[in-house]
Amino acid sequence: MDKTNLSDVYRDYIACLNKQDWSNLERFVDDEVHYNGRQIGISGYREMLERDFYEIPDLHFDIQC
Repeated sequence: MDKTNLSDVYRDYIACLNKQDWSNLERFVDDEVHYNGRQIGISGYREMLERDFYEIPDLHFDIQC
């Protein structure tokens, strides 16, 4: 069994967001994702992110160690 390094997975998730690589979002987000107590699914999560990046053109996530 492969050991998964959670830190690497999280960094890959942040890179996916920063690249706005929505086609790979499903690698990190479950299809039945909940947000603020509501099930929005991956499509709702993606729509939320797309709106955030549209409304905040210089939006960028940076991991601080």
